[in-house]
Amino acid sequence: MTLPIIGELEAIGVMFFWIFTASIVFGAVARKTEFCPLGGIADVIHSGNNGRLMMYLFAIGSAMLAVNLLEFFGYFDLDSTRPPYRMPQFRWLAFIIGGLFFGIGMTLCRGCGMKNMINLGSGNLKAIVAILGMGSAAVLMLYVENFFGNYFLSWILPLSPDLAEVGVDFQDLGSMANSLMGFELSNVRLVIALILGLFLYYIAFSSRDFTDRKANIIGGLLIGLLITAAYYISGGALGEAAQEASDFMDQPQNGMGTQSYTFIRPMGDLLYVMANPLSYLVTFGLVAFLGVGAGSVLMSIVTFQFKFEFFKSPMEAVRYLIGGIMVGVGGILGMGCTLGQGIAGTSTLAAGSFLNLICLIIGAVIGIKLQKHFMDDHEMPDGIYTQFVQPK
Repeated sequence: MTLPIIGELEAIGVMFFWIFTASIVFGAVARKTEFCPLGGIADVIHSGNNGRLMMYLFAIGSAMLAVNLLEFFGYFDLDSTRPPYRMPQFRWLAFIIGGLFFGIGMTLCRGCGMKNMINLGSGNLKAIVAILGMGSAAVLMLYVENFFGNYFLSWILPLSPDLAEVGVDFQDLGSMANSLMGFELSNVRLVIALILGLFLYYIAFSSRDFTDRKANIIGGLLIGLLITAAYYISGGALGEAAQEASDFMDQPQNGMGTQSYTFIRPMGDLLYVMANPLSYLVTFGLVAFLGVGAGSVLMSIVTFQFKFEFFKSPMEAVRYLIGGIMVGVGGILGMGCTLGQGIAGTSTLAAGSFLNLICLIIGAVIGIKLQKHFMDDHEMPDGIYTQFVQPK
């Protein structure tokens, strides 16, 4: 593939180009439609409006349907992904604790990794502190030798059942159900995806709050399809060519494999690269993460919504930092975030992803309830609420 100025790109470069392009669209869409899982939860609690929460469920359903249809027809294989959503070892305790930690943490720093990157792209400098907290926690968990193993896996793994020992090769709902039925696994996965995906569609379109705001429908559909596109780019024919090219390199490319959007590990990678500029650590996830930020910048400029914001007090900065650290720890422990587990993971039908998502939502509700002045700096799109009363 030849590009102006850049020139000829090999398979890995082409893959990075397409995921960066898709991520620009992702960031622009998320910024324009106010796609925010935490925002959706907060809207329900404080105004009763469930439109943005339904947008999130609609995105999950869209990704679930599209991903499983493409896997059924052989465009990619999700049995081995980064992170390994379908792994037979069911780390239930990590999913629960990680989800709760992540959910509470993102209420403190007013958003998950995606939302903070979107905010940074629109000029909100508070997000820098949150991202530094998330990235620092990820570096500690991933790059400090034996830290994750000694302080977390040492007590999580002994409590984690290996489903392979009872004849279940993977932890997705299709594999679990098929262990009892004995049908063609691909067919079972597709049927379950159709049932769950269409059920989420039904829930979303049953909400007047969701259908009254066109941005909810557009945002949910496009985010779900972009999650699918990332799997196709990394795990389809192009991804296979890139993987083959990496295998023949003297120093193989880092972070290869079938994957979609997840933001916590890329933040750790970003900080690691900044601290070790000679390290060879350009990854699919890092390129995607930076692309989302670029998309937010472009949309914010085009719509004249770019505006610099900073902390009003030192305590607010401390809250963002603590929240970011909690999000980073929870994201690594639970193997994902509101996108990584909440959409990309659940689209593989992995049981752990659903458990983590539920606990993430519970953690967010707990975090919001514990903060009397949560809504003081929580962003709500204009005109979506009818019952909201500003807390005193």
